[in-house]
Amino acid sequence: MADHRTITLRDGRTLAYYEFGDPDGVPAIYSPGTPASGEAGLVYDDAARAGGVRLVCVDKPGYGHSDVDPRRSLPRYAEDVRELADALGLERFANVGESGGGPHALVLAYALGDRLTLNLVLAGMGPAHEAWVRDGMKPMNRVIFGAAQRAPWLLRPMMAAMGRAVRDDKRYAKFVEQQLKVSPPPDREVFGRYGDLLRPSAIGAFRQGTRGAVQELRMIASSWGFELSEVRAPVLLWHGTEDVNVPIAVGRRVAQQLPNARLRVFEGAGHAVGMANQAEVMEAIRAAGERP
Repeated sequence: MADHRTITLRDGRTLAYYEFGDPDGVPAIYSPGTPASGEAGLVYDDAARAGGVRLVCVDKPGYGHSDVDPRRSLPRYAEDVRELADALGLERFANVGESGGGPHALVLAYALGDRLTLNLVLAGMGPAHEAWVRDGMKPMNRVIFGAAQRAPWLLRPMMAAMGRAVRDDKRYAKFVEQQLKVSPPPDREVFGRYGDLLRPSAIGAFRQGTRGAVQELRMIASSWGFELSEVRAPVLLWHGTEDVNVPIAVGRRVAQQLPNARLRVFEGAGHAVGMANQAEVMEAIRAAGERP
């Protein structure tokens, strides 16, 4: 387990975060996927250290050691991160979001664009209230986001089952086996390499129960509180052609709707496009941070 730190937000909530990589490096704030705590940054620790990046990984509200936000929304998350950056003395920093952290990265690009050296979205989720976002997803994801939109009461037992699975060794092994069966070969390879480092973030996601995950899924499957067309800051989207969690078609459609986006397509890569290309992720962060 990684050590966490906390700040107290203006409304009295606790926001927790982790630091990985080089403590004196170029700063980046990382929003992990769904459901995952900030310990997901463990996967990137060695690459961040080698690349000269200070990677600050957030426990989103209701995950890990961060308090639940009863009025949770993506724009409110942007304000949480603004307060975190102020507390850490980060005037300028890179913004990275992965998978379900993609919408979180996009709202930072929307709300904090003048402070961001880079906006990098890795296999990012699109607005799941749109039917085109769910087309081509693996069945489990279609069920989860379909429930989030049409039958949210089903999410709690689904997330409770997932929480039990990640905490129990035998159940976790079976859960992983089931997920790998429907994953493309590149994702199976990456998970084989980093699976042990990913499990703490999955456990941390359910440290306080299911509320954080349920809130997040409902939020991603509802109106985001801003339009993609309103994101004026430059955004880099990295997406694998073999992604079955968030299909490449989602990356293409999001890129079309953002006014200033560049989509980089990784042929043959799966959902773990960021983990499979960690050195390039850190190189992009460092280069943007060193740019005048």
